Amino acid sequence: MTISRKDSQTLSGTAARSGAIVLGGTLSKEGERYIINKTDVTELLESLMGKNVLLIAGQVSENHQPEVKVCLTCGREYTEDECPHCARVRARLRG
Repeated sequence: MTISRKDSQTLSGTAARSGAIVLGGTLSKEGERYIINKTDVTELLESLMGKNVLLIAGQVSENHQPEVKVCLTCGREYTEDECPHCARVRARLRG
């Protein structure tokens, strides 16, 4: 599955703030070792052997098309987290 750069940054930021080890970059293989940006992932995983772990991996795309949503209030299409038109109106009405 491909995820957007923005979503990957949100996910990695949350994980880092939670104290998780976060690696990002191009995955490569050198012999029997898996490497991400000069970090030996194989060695990292071996150091966690026998522990309960959570591994999240996804392909990050620069060309990921954002999901177009329709605002339930005004009917406009938007791609952000909230409708920018309604957000501006709410901010203006709140003063």
